[in-house]
Amino acid sequence: MPRVSTVDLSKLPEDVRNVVTRRGYSKVGEPTWEAVSAHCPHQTRQMMELMNSFSRQGTMPKRYIEIAIVTVSRLNACRHCVGRHSVRLGELGLAQSTAERILEDDCPGLDETDCLVRDYAVAVSQNSAQMRDSFVERLKLVFDEPQIVELTWRISIAGAFNRFNNALQIDLDEGHLAVLLSQDGTVGNLPPSPGDDEEEVAI
Repeated sequence: MPRVSTVDLSKLPEDVRNVVTRRGYSKVGEPTWEAVSAHCPHQTRQMMELMNSFSRQGTMPKRYIEIAIVTVSRLNACRHCVGRHSVRLGELGLAQSTAERILEDDCPGLDETDCLVRDYAVAVSQNSAQMRDSFVERLKLVFDEPQIVELTWRISIAGAFNRFNNALQIDLDEGHLAVLLSQDGTVGNLPPSPGDDEEEVAI
């Protein structure tokens, strides 16, 4: 269970509730990031509107966005985000074995451009200050500059979501888990539930 309570979304202001539930993300009281973040309702609405604007107005193909998000979420061992976005990869036609092995050099189901996006997500997440210009030049052979900016934003925001979910121990919700299993995904190939085998960190 999350480290803080979930919010009954039916009690949110209507303008906030409409944005949060627009895409069917959250049921009332379900332990998803939306139901936890709703303690700050207006900020949650703004975050959802930002994500919706990327979906509506972005030009980067969804395949590459989801490859990047699953990559970042695997790096950060965010069970919630890996599960939800692996489902989206499945909806885009990629096998769950791809989502499960996405960090491997010989990941099945990825073509050359997919691997370039995957490797860029790793570089932004782990070594952004030391990334070589030649890496971005390779991206420019495939994508235009607005797409590269969009991709970089989505990678960076995914890392923030990962840290939010891990810090507050927000697990994968049952609805997305059921879809994942129907796509031949396996629980054993998800990151561990947040809090499992945790080590005490002194602050």
